[in-house]
Amino acid sequence: MYSVVLLMRPDISSELLKAINERIHLDLLLHILNKKFIKAENEGNDGFAKYLDKIIKDVSRQRKEVNDYLRQNGVKIFDPEKVDDMFIQYRYYQKVNGGYKEGVQRYWRDAIKFQLKKRLNKYFITND
Repeated sequence: MYSVVLLMRPDISSELLKAINERIHLDLLLHILNKKFIKAENEGNDGFAKYLDKIIKDVSRQRKEVNDYLRQNGVKIFDPEKVDDMFIQYRYYQKVNGGYKEGVQRYWRDAIKFQLKKRLNKYFITND
């Protein structure tokens, strides 16, 4: 389910690693939804804008829960870094016993786009 290539993984739990991945995906999803919301408002599509607003609130709530969990466990995720045209990476660390465990998550851009499309489909495709 996750589009990850592990470069340098510290000895952290798989639960924390899943939360880091979830946080990164939720951030990207919120960015896409906000762009769609602004476009819908500018085009005067108020019904769609209201629907997007509900989705944004739900995703924001999920992001807050993940952020709270990561903060409780001393995890900080940095802004993305462009590796090349195909990959992007996120550095992170976890504070432990007066020190840090540092790691890097590298993602293939096309795989992230695919994962985000799958997540967006949950909100926009109905099973009639």
